Amino acid sequence: MDVFLTIGLEIHTELLTKTKMFSSSPLRDDALPNTLINEIDLALPGTLPSVNKKAVILGITLAKYLNMNVENFLAFDRKNYFYLDLPKGYQITQQYYPIGRNGKIVISNKTINIERIHLEEDTAKKISNGEEVWLDYNRAGVPLIEIVTKPDFNTKEECVEFLNKLKRILTFLEISDGKMENGSLRVDLNISVSTDKNTLGKKVEVKNINSFYNVAKAIDFEYNRQKEIVLNQQTVSQETRRWDDSTNSTISMRTKNDAIDYRYITEPNIVACDIANLINQTEVSEANKPECVESFLNAQGVNPTIIQQLLDNYSLYKVFKYVCEKTNDYNAATTWIVVELMKLINEDGKTIETIPYSTIDFISDMILMIKNNEINGKQAKQIIVEIYQKNISPQKIVSENGLAQITDKNVIKELYLKIFEQNPAMVEQCKVRPDRTEKFFIGMLMKETKGQANPQLANEVLRELMSNLN
Repeated sequence: MDVFLTIGLEIHTELLTKTKMFSSSPLRDDALPNTLINEIDLALPGTLPSVNKKAVILGITLAKYLNMNVENFLAFDRKNYFYLDLPKGYQITQQYYPIGRNGKIVISNKTINIERIHLEEDTAKKISNGEEVWLDYNRAGVPLIEIVTKPDFNTKEECVEFLNKLKRILTFLEISDGKMENGSLRVDLNISVSTDKNTLGKKVEVKNINSFYNVAKAIDFEYNRQKEIVLNQQTVSQETRRWDDSTNSTISMRTKNDAIDYRYITEPNIVACDIANLINQTEVSEANKPECVESFLNAQGVNPTIIQQLLDNYSLYKVFKYVCEKTNDYNAATTWIVVELMKLINEDGKTIETIPYSTIDFISDMILMIKNNEINGKQAKQIIVEIYQKNISPQKIVSENGLAQITDKNVIKELYLKIFEQNPAMVEQCKVRPDRTEKFFIGMLMKETKGQANPQLANEVLRELMSNLN
């Protein structure tokens, strides 16, 4: 018997703002726990929330990119429930007037319809410590967009492709940093199975999955779990479950009968307003659209695999673009940033965001030195390691280590003549088979100069000398 899988996604993404959604509390990753929360975040008597304009603009930006109907009427609602990670006892969200409705994202084999996106505030961060649960309220009130799709997915591959594409949109439009490892992007799955292709089964929600890899594993587990129930002619319970990394399984949290009545009401402390002018003023930059970036890089002849790597890492793309602008050389930027620098960063278990731009400037200077024939590629591999480790200029490294290239034609000529004197047999062979001896003499020159002879000039001088031998 065939069993058909249907999946919908709910994605929460934290927004790139400087302050929280409804208060002036700053947002910083390096802050001590429970130091970035104020009286408004706690909804103490006498306090009033105020809407973060930047968050609204980011919501409009995403809605426009997804070709959604953007709501001119900005209003918020109160979602009432009590839980330890919610300091106010309620969450401010957009239940009735979401900022965007009816969008879409096209993946390789179908169009995924997006039902709505809405603005809301995040909850506190829960940290398990043995049998205890610790809470960091710095995250309480952080601006969020929730993105809700239609149940248009039928495979885990479609879900992962969609999420990768969505992450690129969010990062390149600078709406979110998209870092799942930090909780900036979190995924809930709505999964059902049915023996009838045209009928949905009972929905099971799987909460707060923090990697695309785990999204795929959770779908596999739930499909097999529900499939077994259905094939045994039993009924799947409509419930909420969570993904457990340690057991690679989902664990039940609550059933439909335990569902919370959120008692939504219009948020009384935020006056609804018309944002038609703000919508008209908000534009989506063509240059930052992932598909436009991809087309541009293709036109510059960047390797397709490298392009995909850049699209998957906006921070790396920004560094790559910066170096390209300084050097006007996309191939060199690929070699020295995407390949060589990232190799060093990965070996140290770091990320590109940890590298200061002074280091990037020094690497750009190194690329220009290669282009000006001041150093060669072999020397550059040594130089980039020192730039990375010590954050010092390539000029200083060249000076301190005696790496300056020999670019004086007469000096190279004299060295060749000395090598000729020491190898008369090879000189005789050169008259008969010059192609076989050319590599020998260049190798000897590089050995004599410890690789400091300019390769282009070395070839040019050798060919002149060899032509005179004949």
